[in-house]
Amino acid sequence: MSSNRAPRRHHYIPRMILRNFINDMGGLHFWRRSFAVGDVKVTTPENLFLEDDLYTFIGDEGERDVSLEYGFSKLESTGAQFLRQLLGIVRAGKTPRMGNEVWEFLHHFRYYSDKRSAAWHSRFLSDDEFNAALEEVANQPRWTDADRAWMTDLEDVDRIKRNARIAAQASGPPEGLLVEMRSRGLAVYLAPRNAAFVLGDHPTAMAKVGPAAEEAPGGKISFMPVASDVALGYCSQAKTVHVEQLTREQLRTMNEAMTRQSVMIAGRSHALIASLSRVNYETPDYFTTSEYLLG
Repeated sequence: MSSNRAPRRHHYIPRMILRNFINDMGGLHFWRRSFAVGDVKVTTPENLFLEDDLYTFIGDEGERDVSLEYGFSKLESTGAQFLRQLLGIVRAGKTPRMGNEVWEFLHHFRYYSDKRSAAWHSRFLSDDEFNAALEEVANQPRWTDADRAWMTDLEDVDRIKRNARIAAQASGPPEGLLVEMRSRGLAVYLAPRNAAFVLGDHPTAMAKVGPAAEEAPGGKISFMPVASDVALGYCSQAKTVHVEQLTREQLRTMNEAMTRQSVMIAGRSHALIASLSRVNYETPDYFTTSEYLLG
């Protein structure tokens, strides 16, 4: 689908999740690593975790194909309804029951939430790595000098890089990965009273928290905050839901893990974001694997 009037500001952390973290004034406190430590600012969900034309294919003549952005919007609409129901149930102290269709949606929602992240793509394949792969292909004997000529057009090379990354975001989960996902259940992590999760520029992080971590690969659980008081992960038993109340210490460990891998963090509390701004950055190894999907 092509359109010159389609939205160009694409959120890689959906606004329907961002809105679950707003404070009483309707804003989100945030901090970037380009800011001084403790220099926390505030804005609205519309202005965080986005890039212009992040999911837009650009054709040879400059035409824009926004089909992927529309597809993600539909996924978010269904996801918003799912999360509203889930949050209402767990906040009432109950355990959700989910049918097969809901489980299947959840696996795809989690997969695309991770994969569409701008942070994941920029750190998974750097420009230097892309250029090295491009040069290796171009040096193959079947390429002529005419075939290689376009490589001197930096604007065209940049367009092809972006399109390649977007194509990777659009591809569905491999069947083997889906089989693994279907063998797991849902873990729901609840923040302590008057405490909160933070969001990072990649939606999922891994931390050594609770007994489930002892059984997980690498001794860590993966978690994805979906509201200031709730995060989702995987448990070991298929199609079961495990609700776990966190301690303040466990929540702090999870927030520090999220911050450590993030260039930008956001949340309800100015004080919380300011305290986490002291956590140093460290690119996690699992950005180059699917480990975080199944931890």
